[in-house]
Formats: sequence, C-alpha cells, structure tokens
Amino acid sequence: MAGGTIAAIRSCKASVMLSPFSAAAQSGEHITNFPKMLRRSLTAATVIALIIIVPIMVRGFDLRGILLTFGSSYFIAISSACLLWLMLRWATPLAARWGWPPIRAWAMASVTGGMIANTVYSILFALLFIAPANRLAFIGFWTVMGLVLSLVITFVFFALERIQADLRRGREAQLRNAVLAQELQLARTIQERLLPDAPPEISGLSIAGGCYPAREVGGDLLSYQVISGGSVCISVGDVTGKSVGAAMLMGVTLGALQAEIHDHEEPAYVLGEVDRWLRSKNHGKRFVALSIALINPVQSTLTLANAGQLAPVLRRGAEVRYIEVPVGLPLGMGPTTLHAQDVTALHPGDVLVFYTDGVVEAQNNAGEMWGFERLIDQITAAPEPVSAHELVASIRGALDAHAAGAEQHDDITLVVVRVI
Repeated sequence: MAGGTIAAIRSCKASVMLSPFSAAAQSGEHITNFPKMLRRSLTAATVIALIIIVPIMVRGFDLRGILLTFGSSYFIAISSACLLWLMLRWATPLAARWGWPPIRAWAMASVTGGMIANTVYSILFALLFIAPANRLAFIGFWTVMGLVLSLVITFVFFALERIQADLRRGREAQLRNAVLAQELQLARTIQERLLPDAPPEISGLSIAGGCYPAREVGGDLLSYQVISGGSVCISVGDVTGKSVGAAMLMGVTLGALQAEIHDHEEPAYVLGEVDRWLRSKNHGKRFVALSIALINPVQSTLTLANAGQLAPVLRRGAEVRYIEVPVGLPLGMGPTTLHAQDVTALHPGDVLVFYTDGVVEAQNNAGEMWGFERLIDQITAAPEPVSAHELVASIRGALDAHAAGAEQHDDITLVVVRVI
C-alpha cells in the first residue's frame, strides 16, 4: 500500500506539472478557455495513473490502491486546472502591466497554483492516510518537494521564454532577409536593364563580352555607345566598394557618361565632365576607375583615355602588349586634373582586350590570384585567327578553372574587340 500511495502522490505531482506545460505550449490561448485546460489536465492524469497502476497490479489486485491512485491523480488534475485558471486571471494582467511576455504569466500562475495545490493535497492526504506521528514530517517533506519542483518548473518556463524570444528574433531576421532578397533582386533587374544586353554590331569590328557581378548587384560598369561616322565608344569602369551602394553610383555614373559621350565624343573631355559631375554629387565618398575607348573602324584608330582603370591589352600577330596612355586618378579622387588621351593605329586582325580588376584578381580557395601573367598567356595562346567570342569564352573558362569552385571575389567585366 505504501508503494501505491507514493505512486499516487507522484502521479498527482506529474499532473500538476503537465497541465501547465500543455497549456503553456499554447501561450497565446485565451485564459478563459477553462474546458480545454481541464481536458488536457485530465488526459495527462489518466495516462500517468495508468502507467503507475502497473506495479500495483503486479503485486496483485488492490482495489483500494487503484482507487487511491486514480482518485489522487484526478483530484490534482482538477484542482491544478482550477488553480491555474484562477492564477492566470491574476497573473496575465500583472504580466501585461509589467511588459512581460505571455509565457511568463503562465509561469507565475503554474508555479503559484502548483505550490498551493501541493500543500493542500499534502495536508489532506496526511490527515486521511498518514499516521499522526508521521504527518508533520510528511507534510514538510512534500512541501519542500513542491517548492523544488516549482523552482524547476520556473526554470523550464524561463528557458522556454528564451527559446520563444530566439525563435521570434529568428523569424524577424528571416522576414528582413526575405525583404532584402526581394529588394536586391529588384536592384539586380534594374542594373541588368542599365547594362547592355549584347555588344553592338559595327562594320569592321567584332565585339564580345559582358559584365558579371560577384553578388546580386555589382559596381562594375560597361557601356557601348555607337556615335556618328560608325564609331563605337566602349567604356569600362569600376566603382569602389560592392553591393547596393556601388551599384547605385554605377547606375548614375553610367547615365552621366552616356549623355556626355553623345554631347562631346572626345574621351578625355568626357572623363573631365563625368569627374566634375561626381565631385558635385558624390562628396568624395566613392571613386570610379574608368577608361573610355573610341574606336573608329573607318580610320582604323583607337582613341583612349584612362582614369585609374587597368591598361587594355593589344594583340597584333604574335605580339601582345599593354596599350600605355597617361593614366589619371580615378574620377572623384584627389585634386581636379585634366585628363589626357592618346591615339593608337589599328590593323586588320588586331585584338583588343578591356577588363576590370576582377579578372586579374580572381582567387582560388588558397587565395592565389589569377594575375596579369596568366591573362597575357591566355591571350597569347589563343589560336589565330581567334574570334572575339572565342577569346571571351577562353578567358572565362580559364578563370573558372583557376577558381576551382571558389566564390567569385569581385565583379568581372571583360570585353574583346577584333578588328576585321
């Protein structure tokens, strides 16, 4: 009988704990939903009583033990549900006044109600079933046990509160990331529309290439402008920084650049006008490295002006060399200066390669850069005659092979022009 009594008490204790746990899982549930709370508590009490009755039945059928176990369990289930409901009527407004989350109100209610139910039941049980000499010790023992279990429940509730807070912050971060992803996708769409879809078809020239951002949006810019007399102006640039800020400056710089090219056509003068515009709008926070190449297929000339951009490469037969012109500072950097331009004669079969630093600074997993030497070797090794499209594909293939799956380090812009 002692075993059954202890088992019944443990069953009652478990019922007290499980009822608030099941309700706390629905911490947003209205506190007046007492029937649902009672059903959950009675269900938990039934399951636990059935489990505990097994050792009692092993020793033989004991009707008194069975009735005591189920009676104790249901008594605590009903009393704990009632106490929890009453305590919630007190704890919920108090928690709201103090700015606590709902789960903390459940913790206050369950701990207070559990301690009251445990103390009352210990006294009643002692008066009915415990010998007078042992009643005080019994009541003291279970009162202390109730306090300990209440502290454990409090700890669990606060742990659940922290988990809920972490989950809430995770959902908020996920929502922010989703919004940011949509905005970046929109920015990428806008940027793709600003950049040329395909190189223009110019008599006497074969042009291939494009701009390949490292992230959703990039800071590299590329422009093909067909102007009077069948000439084409190819502008390749790189805005300092990455992502949205660089992409925005790239977009406005591209607009100013295209307007100035149509108005003036001279590459050096265009650089000066774009530089002046950047200084008035950008306040020196970001800079733009930009080269402008005006190719006249009729006169077979290349007029090049360069503001901080990498020197383009010229392949003529077996000779491969850089086209060296006076290189000024990037636009928007340092004091205002006049930009120089130089004219290079072109021959049939000449190949011009324009690129940004994302090409030569492409890295593999070991952090090794592709470098200028590999670029020159790739251009030199291209079979003669090589088309512009073939050379672009060859260089990009070599970059991918060098990266060996490593994440693209920087935006890449690559343009190849072949003189026919």
